[in-house]
Amino acid sequence: MSANKKVKIRSTSRKASRRVRISCSNCKSNGNIGGDRNRSCGKKQDPAVEGVQEAGKVLGDFFKKLKCEDNAETLVKAIRCRNEKAIECLLGCNCKVVCFFSTRDKDCVRICCSFGRWNDVTVTFDICIRKLFDPCDRRGW
Repeated sequence: MSANKKVKIRSTSRKASRRVRISCSNCKSNGNIGGDRNRSCGKKQDPAVEGVQEAGKVLGDFFKKLKCEDNAETLVKAIRCRNEKAIECLLGCNCKVVCFFSTRDKDCVRICCSFGRWNDVTVTFDICIRKLFDPCDRRGW
C-alpha cells in the first residue's frame, strides 16, 4: 500500500459468519459515476461531456414544447406535408432535417442535431407518425 492512501478496515461479526468491509477515502464520488478520477490525475475533462449535457438540455426543451397541442399539431402537419422549415423552426438552430421517408403505415422524418463547442456530439433520431387512411384512398392532408 502506498503511504498517501488511507484504508479503513471495519469488521462486523454475525452469528456464524465474519465479514470485512474495506472503504477507501480517496474514492468519494458525490453521486457522480466514475468519481473525480480524471481530475485527480491531472487530465482535462473530455469536451464531449459538455456536448452531451447540452444535448440533454436542448432536446429535453424540444420535447417539452410538444406538450403544447399547437406545437404538436404543427409537427404532425409538417411531417405529413414534408415541410422542412416548419420542423427546423420547432427544433432550433442545433438541429437539421436529414430526410423524410415513409414506411407502409407511417410518415417519418430523420433529424440530426450537433452539440458541443466543436460539434463533438451528434444525435440522430426519427419521429414517425401513423398515416391517415381514407376508405376512398384519398389523403386528408
